[in-house]
Amino acid sequence: MAWRTVIISSECRVSLKRSQLVVEREDDTLSVPVEDIAVCVLEHRGITVSTALLSSLCEAGAAIAVCNNRHLPNGLMLPLLTHSRQSQIAALQAGWSTPFKKRAWQNIVRAKIINQAHCLARRDPEKGKTIREMAKRVDSGDLKNREAHAARTYWPALMGKGFIRGAGDLPNSFLNYGYTVVRACVARSLVGAGLLPCFGLHHDNNLNGFNLADDLIEPFRPFVDDAIIGLAAHRDKKDDLNKEDRAALAQLPATQVLIEGELQTILNATQISAESLVRAIRNKDASALCLPEFSM
Repeated sequence: MAWRTVIISSECRVSLKRSQLVVEREDDTLSVPVEDIAVCVLEHRGITVSTALLSSLCEAGAAIAVCNNRHLPNGLMLPLLTHSRQSQIAALQAGWSTPFKKRAWQNIVRAKIINQAHCLARRDPEKGKTIREMAKRVDSGDLKNREAHAARTYWPALMGKGFIRGAGDLPNSFLNYGYTVVRACVARSLVGAGLLPCFGLHHDNNLNGFNLADDLIEPFRPFVDDAIIGLAAHRDKKDDLNKEDRAALAQLPATQVLIEGELQTILNATQISAESLVRAIRNKDASALCLPEFSM
């Protein structure tokens, strides 16, 4: 079973030899079994990759991310036709009803806000309690936009009053990189479950091939937020992510969460969530969707 996130951050040649991902640099050679890789991040723009390796990674079900000149992921490659009944599941997905999508989105937003409340309660119990109350008032489809209301309380309380989500500072770089790693895990799991990530429950941007991944990642985001607090502490906001930062963020898929009453890694939890979504679609029951929680 795949479990590793591999980051390649220097100029090198990467190829396939005897079912191994092989990294060849001037001074050394490293190898990793392809079957162990869940996510592969190609950070350096001087990396040369063989098509045989890309094909082998896709056959193994790995997600492959490429980065821009600031080492931030800006592209994602996923396997095709990895599920034996993909066309059947895609047909069910294409036929899901609007009430089903609204109820599923309600569950996702509620789970996200509860996780935000837990993340915040570790640092500000009163604000955490305030946000938790908001989760109770999320309606079908979140028509009253409780998600945004919670965010207006959550971010300043968690990151400080001067924090602006989407700014180009170090904390946002941490968040963006962490979210991209987890998003790759979510997209990989959706494809592995036979779902088409372009068709979302709530997100429906015609230019986005990962609308469903952007839906299902929402309850996972607070785990990234929780992890980056320590990483970004006592750092100048004008700094860039360094190699050690990116290596630490690459370990996010191994973070433990609670799902279906058991502790699982984020990587495993994305698979459980994706498979539960297929069951929910088959049974037309949005309450069958399983989503992650903090364990304590």
